[in-house]
Amino acid sequence: MSNSPRITAPLRRLAGSTLILILASQLAMSAAGADVYRDYVKQRHHVRQRAQSQIGTPYSYGGTTPSGFDCSGFTAWVWHEHGAELPHSSSGQFGLASRDGYRRIWKRENLEIGDLVFHKTTGATVGHVGIYVGNGNFISSTSSSGVQVRSLYDPYYWGPRWVGATRLPATIRYDFDNESVKRRHDRHPERGHAGKPGPSLL
Repeated sequence: MSNSPRITAPLRRLAGSTLILILASQLAMSAAGADVYRDYVKQRHHVRQRAQSQIGTPYSYGGTTPSGFDCSGFTAWVWHEHGAELPHSSSGQFGLASRDGYRRIWKRENLEIGDLVFHKTTGATVGHVGIYVGNGNFISSTSSSGVQVRSLYDPYYWGPRWVGATRLPATIRYDFDNESVKRRHDRHPERGHAGKPGPSLL
């Protein structure tokens, strides 16, 4: 019993050090999560600003530059500055949701700024693509009026033709929910996200 004080003191110091390390690790994880939050919010706002900068640009069949856009050329141009090389077709951009890191959004109320939104305007499943900019509105280039803001809930045209949306990796919110996820992000910071998205939105 005479040795108990000499043994207990080191154990207490060890326990204290362990607790400090745990707390420091949790703080670091929180900071990393905050960085990811700021990044995806920043990406969304930049996508919206870039799309809005082209309001009034005329429509041009096959166009991919500010001198004139078709619908998929416009969305590809907007997203080019955010690390995404989108196919030059609305159906191709719709199909991106089947790739790892992308998400399919079916309900309009679940949209986030920057999502690619799709409508059935031809005999094909998807005939038109635009970019969601918030408040139920999207920006797209049409043959009738070029790049303009339109309502997803327009009862006469766009509303009934809604199909769905594709969310790109740069604008998905990811959560640091375990250490292995954080380590993957630390090894590949250029990917712009670290974690796993929540369940698909219906």
